[in-house]
Amino acid sequence: MRKAGRRTLTVVTCLVLLAALPVVVAVVPMGREGRVRPFIVKKGTRLLVIAHDLKADHRVLSEYVFLCCSILLHRGRIVAGEYALSDAMSTYRIAGKMARGDRTLYALKIVEGYNLYTIGDVIEKARIMDCAAFLGLARNRAFLGRLGIAAGSLEGYLFPNTYFFSKETGVDEFLEKIAQRTFTFFDKEEIRKRMAELHMDMYQVLCLASIIEKEAKLEKEKKTISAVFHKRLALGMPLDADPTVIYGLRSFNRDLKKADLAADTPYNTYRLEGLPKGPICSPSKSSIMAALYPEKSDMLYFVSRNDGTHVFSKTIEEHNRCVAYYQKRKNRKQ
Repeated sequence: MRKAGRRTLTVVTCLVLLAALPVVVAVVPMGREGRVRPFIVKKGTRLLVIAHDLKADHRVLSEYVFLCCSILLHRGRIVAGEYALSDAMSTYRIAGKMARGDRTLYALKIVEGYNLYTIGDVIEKARIMDCAAFLGLARNRAFLGRLGIAAGSLEGYLFPNTYFFSKETGVDEFLEKIAQRTFTFFDKEEIRKRMAELHMDMYQVLCLASIIEKEAKLEKEKKTISAVFHKRLALGMPLDADPTVIYGLRSFNRDLKKADLAADTPYNTYRLEGLPKGPICSPSKSSIMAALYPEKSDMLYFVSRNDGTHVFSKTIEEHNRCVAYYQKRKNRKQ
């Protein structure tokens, strides 16, 4: 009886240890170091593949224990994304983290008036993508064709807002969703009807709105500035917009010189009649609405007061007097 009792005790002990082993493996981390490494779960990846990859990358002690934790505790739920996993994390914690979707998100804030170069810098600082790679993608003909954009770049199509990016999504898909916000806005019946009344398409409206965005410092002046540009377009006059010259020269970090106004670029609205080659920034909703609904006005000119406001004039003589006056004041301050 004693031998039988010992055998029974041994068997029971072994069974208990075998039953407890997965639990021990689940709660014991791979190491003690807090070194954090990213692990990306792509959309549509099967649970078995995720478990195998975690084991192969030395994130968990056993892929089978990870499967048990995921299935038994979280019904196999895994949210795609990038996860910051440290060696000090147990299989149990990793399964829970992925089930909750506790992933790394990258914030991209596109501000009204940002151009592609500025957006590229912001994207790089946000660790989403290299600036040069972004600019290459933003001008990629195949990518633009996929979005239905006939222009040479994404300039003007990236709707201002704050967006959150997770690396299970491709950057091209991420940018496509942002551009889709612009298409959705212009697809409204009211907007389409108004564009038809103005004989303008979306690209032309974005182009004009982007110039208004860069010219107007005050919201209340946007529709007046729009009226000036609409009247000039109707009369066949050059728009004479400094921001387009700056964009064409990419002279974003210096003051515009008089010689720059003669620059031969497809964005120089002092030399060209009509709209420039394309948008020069991402315009705000209010600038787009100003381009669509200009103020009723006879004004043909405006000049900056050097304080964010403008003086509007009907005649060139009146305009030249204002230019001389405010240029003299600016020189005195300098």
